[in-house]
Amino acid sequence: MLPDKIALAQAVCTRLCHDLGGPAGALAGALDLLDGPGDDAMDVARDAARIMDRRIRFYRAAVGAGCGDCRVEEIAQMAEGLTLGRRAGIDLADLESNAVFPAHLTQVMLLACWTAVDALPRGGTIRLGGDTEGGLSIWPDGPGAVWPAGLAAGLAGEAVPLNPRSVSVPLLLAVAASSGIRLDLMMGGSGGAAPLLLTLSTRN
Repeated sequence: MLPDKIALAQAVCTRLCHDLGGPAGALAGALDLLDGPGDDAMDVARDAARIMDRRIRFYRAAVGAGCGDCRVEEIAQMAEGLTLGRRAGIDLADLESNAVFPAHLTQVMLLACWTAVDALPRGGTIRLGGDTEGGLSIWPDGPGAVWPAGLAAGLAGEAVPLNPRSVSVPLLLAVAASSGIRLDLMMGGSGGAAPLLLTLSTRN
């Protein structure tokens, strides 16, 4: 069961403000110190500005106007918005390096990565594998890795909790449904989290 669209949009906006607010505050604080001695403030400012830039690029592609068809290296660049400033990384080595992923699938992949990074409470790696023909698998790999509880409920057709912290789940479900992409949680998975399988529908 999908949430009210207005409530979903409000939750997305709240989450964006939360994620961008930290680096923005660090940047503002660092710039206030630029008149003082030393280069530490400038280093902090550069790091914060880079994180904000990457996160804005990610959110624009994942929840905004989209990004068009993408290659693996382009997906890796956009996914930096999720991993910079966090104890997380992304592993795309199991994807075909020359593959081109259609726009609607790329957007769902990014949203699935967003959900996966939320499933790494103590850091770890978001792993992707597979292809467009047989399906793409995404899973969080790390200590205590576990998908948000709402994901399994949503895939079973049940109501999905809606709050800024876990807004990636209902957004992923809604965008996948509208794009004709099937989502399934598989058995097993390293780090204790089962892979999420994305299967591309022929109607797109």
